Amino acid sequence: MRGVLLVVGSVLVGCYHPEAVPGAPCSTGGTCPTGLECRAGICELAGTDGSLDALVDAAIDACPVATCQDTWVVGCGAPVACGHGCSEMGGAHCRVLVPSNGVTPDMLVGATADVTANDWNFDTDDGEIRRGNTMLRTAGTGVIAGIGFEIRDGMGVFTANSFRVAQFDDWDADGDNSLVLFAATTISVIGELDVGANGGVAGPGGSDASAFTSGQNCRGKTGRFFSAGFGEGGGGGGGRTAGGNGGASNQAGATGAGGTLCSMFPTTLPLRGGAGGAHGGNSSLNSGGGGGGAVALVAMESISVTGVVGAPGAGGISGASGTAPSGDGGGGGGGGGAVLLEAPSVVVSGALTANGGGGAAPFMVAGGRGMLASGSSAIGGVYTGPGGTARGGRGGTGTLSPGNGTTYAESDATPTVIITRGGGGGGAAGRIEIRSATSMVGGTQSPMPTYADAVLE
Repeated sequence: MRGVLLVVGSVLVGCYHPEAVPGAPCSTGGTCPTGLECRAGICELAGTDGSLDALVDAAIDACPVATCQDTWVVGCGAPVACGHGCSEMGGAHCRVLVPSNGVTPDMLVGATADVTANDWNFDTDDGEIRRGNTMLRTAGTGVIAGIGFEIRDGMGVFTANSFRVAQFDDWDADGDNSLVLFAATTISVIGELDVGANGGVAGPGGSDASAFTSGQNCRGKTGRFFSAGFGEGGGGGGGRTAGGNGGASNQAGATGAGGTLCSMFPTTLPLRGGAGGAHGGNSSLNSGGGGGGAVALVAMESISVTGVVGAPGAGGISGASGTAPSGDGGGGGGGGGAVLLEAPSVVVSGALTANGGGGAAPFMVAGGRGMLASGSSAIGGVYTGPGGTARGGRGGTGTLSPGNGTTYAESDATPTVIITRGGGGGGAAGRIEIRSATSMVGGTQSPMPTYADAVLE
C-alpha cells in the first residue's frame, strides 16, 4: 500500500493556501482550499473515497513533480513538513501509520468527534457509548454522532478524530469483542481506562470463568468435587505464562490438581483477551475469575498515557457448602488480558497493566482482582480454621509467576478420615505491546511490554 501526503508531528505546514495538495491538515475552522474537502481533519480531493490508495493517487495526479527533500515534500506549492519522514515510493508523500490487526485508515472517514469527559462505557458488540442514562452514541454500525463503529475480526472498533480520558474519568467496556479506539489524530489517557474482568465475567474479548474438566484455550481446569468437604481448587487462567494449579484434595486415595498448564505468545496480534480461571470443586458456589479484556489504542499521530490503561483478570470466587468450614475448593483466578498501543509516537509515564487475578480460598474468601495500577500481585484468598491455613495462589505479574493453591486438611470425628479442600490457582499475567516509530516509556508496566516498529508508508 502506498502512503498519503499527510502531515504528522509537531511541526506542521498547513494546507490552507491556494496551492495546497491533498493530505495536509484542514484549517482550524475545518475548511480546505477550493477542490478539496475536510475529512477527519485532513484535506482530500473532493470525490475520492478517503482511502490511503485513493488519496495517494489523487495527490500524485495533482502534483506529479513533488519530491522529498530530507523530511519535507517539495515541488508542489509550499513545502510540507513530515513529522515521520518523507517517502518517494509510489510518489512523494509523508510517511503515515499503517495500523495492524486489520484496522484501516478509511474507517476514519466521517469520524469527526473529539471524545472526552464523563465515565463512558463502550459496548463492543453494538457500538453504544453511555454513562448511566446519558447516551453519547446510540447502538449501530457506521458513523453516529461523529463516532464510527464496526466489528472486524472479533474487535469492536470505535473511530473518532481524537479520544481523551480526562483526569478523574474512568472509562470501561463490555462485550464479547475486544475494544479498539482508533483516532485520526491523538489519544491521551490521563484518568483510567479499565477493560478488566469482574467476577466470573471476562473483560471485552476475554473468556469467562471455565467449567471445563480439562483445560481448553488456555483456561484453567475445573477442580474435581467428590462430596461435601472434599473438593479441589480450580486452575488459574493461562496467559504469558502458565496459570497456577489448584490445590489438591484426597478422597479414597484419589488425588488431583485442578490447574492446567498453558501459555500464549506475548503478541497482541490478533487482539484477544485473557483466559478464564476454572471453577473449584463445587462449581455452583466456587466460580473461577473471568479473563481480562483486550484493548488497542491506535492513533495516526500520537498516544500519551499519564494515567492508567489496564486489563486485569478477576479473582476466583469461594462460597460455602454445608456448615463451616466445609467449602469445596476455591475458584482459580482469571488470566490478565492484552494492551496494545500503536502510533507513530508513543509516550507513557503512567501505568500499563495486564495482571492476573488471585485464586480463592476453599471457603468463603475470594481472590483479589489483578492490580490495575501497579505491578504488585493480586492476593489469593486465605482461610484459617482448626486444621490450619489454606490459600489461593497469587496472581501473576511481570515479575512473579502465578501461585498454586494450597490444601486445607482437617480430621473429622473419625480420626482416620482427613477432610481436604484445595485453594484455587492464580491467573497468569497477560500481554502488553507497543508498536511505534518513536517511544518514551516510563512509569509502571506489568508485565513488561514487547516492542515492535510501527509500519509507516
